[in-house]
Order: sequence, then structure tokens, then C-alpha cells
Amino acid sequence: MIALPATAALIAAICAVIVGWDALRRPRPERVIWAGAFLLFMVAAACEVIGSASGWSPILARVYYLTGAVLVVGALALGELYFLLPGRMPAITPGVSLLLVAVSATAVWSAPIDWARLPTAGWQALERGPFLVALAATLNAGGTIVLTGGALYSAGKLRAAGGSGQRAAGCLLIAIGTVVVASGGTLTRFGRPEYLYLPMTLGIAIIFSGVVVTWRPQPAPVTTWRAPLIPLPARPRSPRPLSADGDEGARYIVERLLPLDDPGIAEACRRWSATPMDGDAMNRVQARQVWALRLALPEEARSRFDALPISTQAQLAEIYAEVWSTGIGSVRGERGA
Repeated sequence: MIALPATAALIAAICAVIVGWDALRRPRPERVIWAGAFLLFMVAAACEVIGSASGWSPILARVYYLTGAVLVVGALALGELYFLLPGRMPAITPGVSLLLVAVSATAVWSAPIDWARLPTAGWQALERGPFLVALAATLNAGGTIVLTGGALYSAGKLRAAGGSGQRAAGCLLIAIGTVVVASGGTLTRFGRPEYLYLPMTLGIAIIFSGVVVTWRPQPAPVTTWRAPLIPLPARPRSPRPLSADGDEGARYIVERLLPLDDPGIAEACRRWSATPMDGDAMNRVQARQVWALRLALPEEARSRFDALPISTQAQLAEIYAEVWSTGIGSVRGERGA
């Protein structure tokens, strides 16, 4: 019965292409990792198709177990960690991840094969020792905990910050899809291996929908007028649209920062000592600063500014309000004196 794994492989391939293309246009670690996770799932499903159609080989059994049973859930969880903690993941994370992949591949390739069972049992003919079982269980259980815990953490943080819930919804869909995929293994334990790829196909589609939700632009926060506006700190001058005379702070943003990709702008903000944004919704002061900076930008630069993540907008506006525009005003004031 190869229709279900073939469908799963096709869906996973489409997901990998879409997410991979988006990662090429707007590189971010989580997008690259999620594209890799979809590729892992596609390879595992393709191995099932080839094994069912033309017979299982030791290589097919090992590739299937490595990609589908050991690595894919951990890859999804790693992508979610990068998504939830942008710019805060330890620098050694890629190295540790590659080391885990190497250890996993070595353990799978070192496991013996029961040749007598291979033609009928397929990948289950791989004799999994205690270390390999513990490794797969740790990565799958740990990955599921990260995915589920990440969804709950994101939802709680957004609720406290008054956010839209879009980030939490995306993470929750990824977690639900992972649980649905894992349920396919449960069916095999109850003697229904023919239905293994039914929940897997559904689960990978749910995971993909969660990934798509996470990369959609965050809607602007909705504010009410129940309380008076919190005044901004006093500044030497008010922002004004970029003119021929030059608002040097706005000009620097337009010419030096906005041409960069999103991670490049975020890194520039970090170097300029921007305060990391807490939560996914601006407070009233940040909202007024962002709007003031937007008015100071020329019309053709505003669409690029609007496309930035809300946290990056807030950081740019803070630096503009407190450093670049203020510093220029102070210098001009000193020269005038």
C-alpha cells in the first residue's frame, strides 16, 4: 500500500520547496531548519514507497529510520527554538546539532540488520540496541516537549502582552501536527501498519500550516482610547519628513539600514544598543516612536519599514528618537550657540 506514503512524500516535498524558497528570499535560521525537517520527512516517506514497490534494502531501512524515526521531530523542535528565541540561541547550537546528527547516523549505520525479516518487515528488521532506542526516544520526547511547551509559552507571553496570538497559533499548529505524526507510530504498535502514513500525511500538512502562520506579518497592535497618551521624553526637536537639507538620522536608516535583510537590521539595532522588545506588542511610547519615525521617512521607504518585524520597528524607532535625531539636534544646538 504505497498510496499513503507517496502522498506524504509529495506533500512534504511541496512544503520543503515553499519553505526553502522563503528561506532563500528572507533567510532566518528557523526557516532553513524547518525546510530541512520537511526534506527529512520526504526522504523517509520516499524510502517507504521504494521499499514497498521494489523491496527493502539495508540502506533503505537505515535511511528511513534515521530520517523519519530519529531526526525529524528534533529538527522541528530546533526550528521552533530559533523562532521563539531570535538572536538568543547559543552560538554553539549549530555545532551541537551537527554532532547529534553524526552520532545518530553512526548509531543507525552500526545497528545490525535481520536479513531474514528484511523482505517482509522492512525497516523494522533493523535491530535497535538500547543506545539507539534511548537516542530516538530522547530526541522524539524532547522535541515533542519543546514543541508543546513552546506553544504554551508563546501563548502565555502573548496573552500577558496583549498580542494577537498569531505566533502562538503557529507554534500550536506545529505541536499538534507533531503529535498527529507521532500517532502513526502508535497505530503500528496496535498491529495496523497499513495506516501508518494516514496520520503522518495529515500531521505534516498541519505542521506546514503552522509554519506558514508563523511567517505572516504580525498585525499592528490594537489600542483603545480609555487612557491619555503617555508623553514621550522631551527631545531637542520633533521628527519631520526627510528633506533636501537632510534629517541625517532618517537618511542613515534609509540608505544604510533598510537595504539590509531583516536579520541584518536586527543585528545593527543590537550594535547600536537598542533595547530588546518584550513581547509581541508595543507599548504606547514605542508605538508613538514608531509612528514618528515612519513620518520622518520618505514615502518610498515606508513600505520597507512597514514590512519589518514589529520588534525591529520598535528598536529602530527607539534609536532614532534617543540617539540619531537627538544627537543631531544637540550638535546643531551647540553650533548655533
